[in-house]
Amino acid sequence: MKTVLITGATSGIGEACARQCLAQGDRVVAICRNLDKARDKFGAEIEAGRFVPLHYDLSCNDQLYKLCMDELKPYSIDRFIHCAGITLMQKVTSTSHDVMLKMFETHVFSLTEIVRALLRLRKSEQELSMLALSSMSSPGLTCIGGAYSMAKASIDYYVRLINKQLNATSRKYLPLTPEQLAAVDALEDEAQKEFVRTKAQAQSGLMVRINSLAPNLIDTPMINYDFLQSQGLNVHLIPMDVVVQEVFNLLENKYVSGKTMVLDIGAID
Repeated sequence: MKTVLITGATSGIGEACARQCLAQGDRVVAICRNLDKARDKFGAEIEAGRFVPLHYDLSCNDQLYKLCMDELKPYSIDRFIHCAGITLMQKVTSTSHDVMLKMFETHVFSLTEIVRALLRLRKSEQELSMLALSSMSSPGLTCIGGAYSMAKASIDYYVRLINKQLNATSRKYLPLTPEQLAAVDALEDEAQKEFVRTKAQAQSGLMVRINSLAPNLIDTPMINYDFLQSQGLNVHLIPMDVVVQEVFNLLENKYVSGKTMVLDIGAID
């Protein structure tokens, strides 16, 4: 059983990911702005201790690091999925400072604080895989996305930056399995032992990973169809189950870190 930390777990992609985790027997720890909404949607799982809601508003992150350090330590987080987000279909020249700050607090600064805490809390031999939801509006920096596109682009850059800090110079690999260790110990030549051990270590995968997934439009409450149609755009949606599948494919890929995976079916034309 894994313990998965999820933001945005009470709606959209975050909720779908939380339900997938629960279905496969994992425990979910969720940072929630609205505890009543969490209880309405996951009441039975909360009672069973399989869904643990932590109350915090990610649009204001001055105490988020402390919350994570205090509240997450007992749970030994294995996976982190950052889905919390707000959208704004507005040109950036029309966006006020307060709205811009809220956008970056919710999407970017909450991510940086949680990752900072998870890296501090992680035990030396503990695998940790992290994934942040980005957007296809990030590489295009669409005018209609404005501040939203800027925030998502910042997530992609942050993922590359953290991966470089973690893995560029000294990669931390997952420990060898008992079978691999037995195969190494069975060898008599010490030089060959070291060669086989080093090769097996490199093939075991990275111990700490962080990536982002950039899907195009998905049918979630964040999408403002009226605005998109007013811009003369035709909208084609990616099915939610496809997005969730790709979230977990990337989360469990032990050889990929620091990458942004684009999931695009030509959602807008």
